[in-house]
Amino acid sequence: MRSYTTLKAITLSSMLLGISAQALEFGQMGNISAGIGGAGVALKSSQWALYYNPALLGMNKKSGFAYSFGVGYKETNLTRAASIDIDNLQSMPNKLADLFSGATTISAGTGFRAAPAANGKAIDTENLGVFGDVLDNMLNKPNGQHATDNDLKDYLTQVGKNNGITIDSSADTNKILEELKKKPEAFESVKQDLQASIDKTAQENPDKAGSLGLLEGLVDNLTPENIGGLLDSAQKGDMSLDKLLQSMGGLTLSLSNDPSLNRFVKDLTTINDIVSRNDFSLSTQNGLVMNIGSKKKRGTISIGIMPSAYMSAAVRMDPTHNQIIIQNGGQDYKVEVGSDSISLGVAGSGDFDKSSILSANAKHQISAASVGVVEVPIGYGHLFETPIGDIAVGLAAKYIFGTGYLYSKEGSFDTITQNLTPSFNSIPQTHTFGIDAGLAYAPRFAKNFTLGFVAKNLNMPKIKTDATTGAMTRLNTQLRAGLSYGWLNDKIVLAGDIDLMPNDTLSAARPKSQVAGGGVLIDLKYFDLRLGAMYDFRNNSDEGMILTGGINLLGFLDIAVQSNLHLSQAVSGISIPSYLLLKVGGGFSW
Repeated sequence: MRSYTTLKAITLSSMLLGISAQALEFGQMGNISAGIGGAGVALKSSQWALYYNPALLGMNKKSGFAYSFGVGYKETNLTRAASIDIDNLQSMPNKLADLFSGATTISAGTGFRAAPAANGKAIDTENLGVFGDVLDNMLNKPNGQHATDNDLKDYLTQVGKNNGITIDSSADTNKILEELKKKPEAFESVKQDLQASIDKTAQENPDKAGSLGLLEGLVDNLTPENIGGLLDSAQKGDMSLDKLLQSMGGLTLSLSNDPSLNRFVKDLTTINDIVSRNDFSLSTQNGLVMNIGSKKKRGTISIGIMPSAYMSAAVRMDPTHNQIIIQNGGQDYKVEVGSDSISLGVAGSGDFDKSSILSANAKHQISAASVGVVEVPIGYGHLFETPIGDIAVGLAAKYIFGTGYLYSKEGSFDTITQNLTPSFNSIPQTHTFGIDAGLAYAPRFAKNFTLGFVAKNLNMPKIKTDATTGAMTRLNTQLRAGLSYGWLNDKIVLAGDIDLMPNDTLSAARPKSQVAGGGVLIDLKYFDLRLGAMYDFRNNSDEGMILTGGINLLGFLDIAVQSNLHLSQAVSGISIPSYLLLKVGGGFSW
């Protein structure tokens, strides 16, 4: 079944590519703030005030330096592709057909046509696989004997009588089934008998427990219309998968006692989620900062170098070709995904070409966008002591060297996966500058309490992303406010930040970001501890709450980690978070 293999290849390859560039969200420079939910706008003790709020340089007049290197990723659904069992997906049509076709393995989609007896009146249950065994048990045939058409007619006639339906005993099985359709409760009793017979057959044949579990998952979802079609196909001896789906009006499969069926349902649900929404973003933020403090009235001067890179990845489906329709053995099957269940039916003529995500006529889009930025900021903060408290203002001017890249390809899955390697022959370069400004306030009645506000990229600098078209990414102005409160001479500090307006991102699945976060910093003699949490309430994925933490040992070794609690199944059964950030650094102050 080439369709599943192709789909997985596309899903995995899309992790390397991205979506059109918009702008950048408020980053996280250094390790201290990363460990306390990204809070730093009002954190006086931070060595990274130059990045978070230059006004803090007027309140913290210590000299020092700090360094940090970090990498993080966000993803939506894509890592789940690694857990898909392709072999099980490919073999499931065979398994379904084998339920009704004896023990002989068949080619996917071809099914099996049980040969009727010479008089055309006998059901060949011997050649109907485990379903034949279940029918024999339901029709009370002893071991070694097989049910006939008359046995089935007698059973259905009795079902009709039990439900107040008068049955003409001379009518053929097909007409009896038509009469039973007048009362759905009649077929409900047939369904119950089938379920009881499956249990009985499983007890008598433990070696067939796997196939019977699969059959149980199918029978549990049968409707009266399905049951009539199933019995009609059995009576006619035509149990090929395509004929069976046509006569039954489709099959619904849900979680059952069969592990392979459960995996099949879950994997198709995963595929449906992936094609509906997918995204992969990668970022790295690194920096080195030097602070030159003063014990006089002059504030702190700070200079740094901060190289960063951002990339986002996604595949977008053609809205006219977004259905899972599979070509298998010359027949087209349509798959519809529900909650813990999938429905399999025969697709209409031409539906594959017109609507399938795997059609050669589809125009899916795979795009790429990345931005690299090196900032060299110089900042200064000054403190004003007033009757209402300490007010600090700060300004940072930064030289910005930027590069960007855009890539886009459109077509069917087969065409867009050919030669995915992008060309980097003409990457544009940008030399520009940016301006950040900040404000901090510590009330006279509560010196340990600090309020902070920062506006970054006031001039909204632009970075070229395509040398041919002149496309650019604008670094939009970012506004953030924060607060902090310290005890024991700032040995214990609580801090929190919030974005005052949403920021654009490179991600198509997450076009906006607006984060609130905070935590606690505990400054001990030889090491520091940090704990916090953050939440992006503009995020429309299932990222959820992000927990943060960090530790500093003797100043020179600092580790910060951020991770959400939403785990995705990955390679070799290992679950990984859909958001993860790791930073390593250090710093000293005096």
